[in-house]
Amino acid sequence: MEKYKISIIDSFSDWEKLSQAWNELLIKASSQTIFLTWEWLFSWAEIYLSRDRQLFIVTVSQDGELLGVAPWYIDRTSSSFFSLREIAFLGSPEADSDYLDVIIIKGKEKKVTQCIYDFLFTEGSSFWDCFSLRDIPAESLFLLHFLEKIEEAGKYAEIGWGSFCPSIALPGTNEAFLAGLSSHHRMHIRRYRRMIGKEENLKHHCFLGSESETSLDAFLSFHRDKKGGGDERFFSLLKTFARKCRGKNWVQIDMLSAHEKPVAGFFHFRYRNVLHQYIMVTDKTFNPKVSIGNILVGLCIEKAISHGISSYDFLKGTEQFKFSWANGGRRSLTFFCPQRKIPPLIFTLGKFVKAAAKIMLR
Repeated sequence: MEKYKISIIDSFSDWEKLSQAWNELLIKASSQTIFLTWEWLFSWAEIYLSRDRQLFIVTVSQDGELLGVAPWYIDRTSSSFFSLREIAFLGSPEADSDYLDVIIIKGKEKKVTQCIYDFLFTEGSSFWDCFSLRDIPAESLFLLHFLEKIEEAGKYAEIGWGSFCPSIALPGTNEAFLAGLSSHHRMHIRRYRRMIGKEENLKHHCFLGSESETSLDAFLSFHRDKKGGGDERFFSLLKTFARKCRGKNWVQIDMLSAHEKPVAGFFHFRYRNVLHQYIMVTDKTFNPKVSIGNILVGLCIEKAISHGISSYDFLKGTEQFKFSWANGGRRSLTFFCPQRKIPPLIFTLGKFVKAAAKIMLR
């Protein structure tokens, strides 16, 4: 049997050839999320990878079979004192990707992690100075086994709090879902529905697949209008991703209109039986007696249940409305590990000084 083989992908052309194998691996991995699909990360890289950022995707294979992919890039930063090469996840920090992780086929997590660790601290050590991963799930098996290797070797590493993503485990019927809410929450839902039926002539439109791509322009126009503009690079990412996943029903646009005028809109990801609420936009001038965003959440959940969706994920954020619906969630962490070199040493000392200053000023 062939030994495990480590390869580096540092060009878009080589990465593009891996698209099918990448997504096939993702389906076989524990870390299944829209933010790790080839389409999302490739779209992100096309928009946000710059001259100071270089692809550094590490793959592990055996007998021609892809067993693991570390979706990374190297971020180069410079100051008057030093320059630093930092390994980071593709998909971050721009665009707020959640659940970023190393993709490994189930059952091979420990061995693949060991291969990646050995490479990084031997022949691959010349590529990087420090290792800084954002929003990696707390339950990541890659992180678990990588930390074991760090501890065994007596190396220095930091673990910090990342984000929290509230979510709802959806039952099979809307009746069961409503029964699981508090009486106060159920009362508000019924009140909103009565007000809508009598006064506002509200209509919920759900666009999926090819319809979602067509409706994306209308959603972004509504976003610009209600937010006073927007990040056009980010909007380009959404359009690029929608084109790349055409025909896969991964994008769902939900719009709520009153008298044919949009008053609320959601951009959802729909992947592996989970509906992710990625962007929410509401008309703040609409009827102050109701929470129009909560109304659309309720309508989206009802439709998701009717379509057999198992979970509604609000993604990262501490907005109160998310927790009023949620019955669970996932925690992410940040991970930092420097090599024994002068630039990361200076950088790490700077972090210690900042932390000490915060303590002294409290």
